[in-house]
Amino acid sequence: MSYDTLRVKVGRRPITVVELDLDSCARTYGVAPCTAAIGVTGTQKCFNTYGTCQDTANYSKTTKTYRFTSKSSFLPIGETVYPCIDSVSLAPVQIDAKGFSVSASVTVQLDDFPHHDRGVDPYPETRSYNAVGQGTFFGKLRGRNAYLENRVMRVMEGYVDDDRTIYSRTRTYFIDRMEGPDANGNVRIIGKDALRFADSEKAKAPAVSKGSLIADMNTTVDTLTLTPSGIGADYPDTGTVRIDDEIIRYGGRTGDMLTGLTRGSDGSTVDTHDAASVVQLCLRYTSASIPLILNDLLVNFAGLGAAYIPLTDWEEENATWLGSFTSTVLLTEPTGVKDLLQEIIASTGCDLWWDDIDAEVKFKVRARPLPSNLPPVLNELEHFLAGSITVKDLPKERISQVVMYLSPTGAAIQLKPENFRSVSIQVDTTGEGVNAYGTSNARTILNRWVASLQLADEIGIRLLKRYKSTPRQVAFQIDAKDATLKTGDLVDVSSRLIQGVDGAPYLIRCIVTESREVVAGSQYEYTVMQSDDTLGTAVLIAPDGTPDWTSATAEQKATYMYISNDAGLMSDGATGPLIT
Repeated sequence: MSYDTLRVKVGRRPITVVELDLDSCARTYGVAPCTAAIGVTGTQKCFNTYGTCQDTANYSKTTKTYRFTSKSSFLPIGETVYPCIDSVSLAPVQIDAKGFSVSASVTVQLDDFPHHDRGVDPYPETRSYNAVGQGTFFGKLRGRNAYLENRVMRVMEGYVDDDRTIYSRTRTYFIDRMEGPDANGNVRIIGKDALRFADSEKAKAPAVSKGSLIADMNTTVDTLTLTPSGIGADYPDTGTVRIDDEIIRYGGRTGDMLTGLTRGSDGSTVDTHDAASVVQLCLRYTSASIPLILNDLLVNFAGLGAAYIPLTDWEEENATWLGSFTSTVLLTEPTGVKDLLQEIIASTGCDLWWDDIDAEVKFKVRARPLPSNLPPVLNELEHFLAGSITVKDLPKERISQVVMYLSPTGAAIQLKPENFRSVSIQVDTTGEGVNAYGTSNARTILNRWVASLQLADEIGIRLLKRYKSTPRQVAFQIDAKDATLKTGDLVDVSSRLIQGVDGAPYLIRCIVTESREVVAGSQYEYTVMQSDDTLGTAVLIAPDGTPDWTSATAEQKATYMYISNDAGLMSDGATGPLIT
């Protein structure tokens, strides 16, 4: 049996299991190297959590998993599962038209209950109280686990077979908070997706510096001293700092002193500075790829675990669609990581979102699919549940101009159009004409991440082609057996509600912007947004060693661009590809 086997089976029994991975200590109380002792370090043994630890120097963090399911579930045998879930509400991730996502969240409502503490408390036999008669399961769980935030929680949607074995699809979130228990014994646990780590109030890049000038600074000195004492350890041996509006590079550091200063660097002006002025450490990227920059921001500044970023996949996607493009940028003031991510995504024509099923942050360049990866086709006859499809226009997402400003005049300037040296402009003159839409709808991008005018033009053309016609949003429901799509996937949609000029169904290509389970284990709802027409595919420039047309395989002919003669024919007489 498997999840996919049970998903298409008549009489399937859905089940939802919620797991919490909470911190636990691998040590045993009072056993070396743990030095805790009753009467010396505490009045009773700890609960093997950091909040109750009596010898934090020897605390050894591991994970203890708690599992919960609904009270009516066909429970698995031989597993510790607490049947106390009232409801599980998922707010799915949503990809917006600019490529960034609205974070997903999950709310689990549970009923609190008395509990004997066996399997939870590592030392129940040593307690002087009756665990069943004192407190409740979630009350004690919260009291013993002071540090719940950002711990992993999983929602496992699946089916249970006749042997009571669970086969599930897992969604991964991170605990945001726990509410309750209240007077009625209700408990709510709220989880959010990984991009919550990038929220502006939580993470900034560069990090806020705590050092400041110990004395006034004139325009000629080539060293500076930081205060308070010892703060120099927060600054690398070489780097770049900002004081007021002046950018200063330094070539060395001795204790709290920065030496070898290069004043007025990176387009700034040398100036005087007062004592106590903040010496802000800057963040410099030099010839770095977009995946490496995004990875650095998420891992080193937002604190997301590197395991949640498939960097190899990101780099492959980047190499396919953005080539050898790299970015050189100096960030001179603390900026919300989420704001920087949104800025980069808008500047490069990409999508970034959390895939809760794969437990990965996905990175995708908005481009036509390759012939080897054409999207599936969904239609009313075979897939959509009766009466579930709706279609509406999204006029606010239409674009008639892409105006992209490039090459800022300095690193310390404000991001305003007048502070950039060049501009790329792509215009849909037909759409703006009086016989078409008759209005201009410009998307302005202040782009410090792309310096190449050619690449900026390419990104602008892609955006304009995708949104120059008013895109349509389609929502529909399908049975679980057909629910293989995930957020971020491309899909071709055919429906009698989307018609061509002759009234026949007109096929449109869409990106899945949202997916949610509406009936547990049975029905799913998708929201998709038109992203392109279905004419043509993307092809790649062939690598060295690729055979000529007559010797190429069918896959090579479909994947790579070959050049035809002036008549549009290949060497064997076949019609050549057409560049549109």
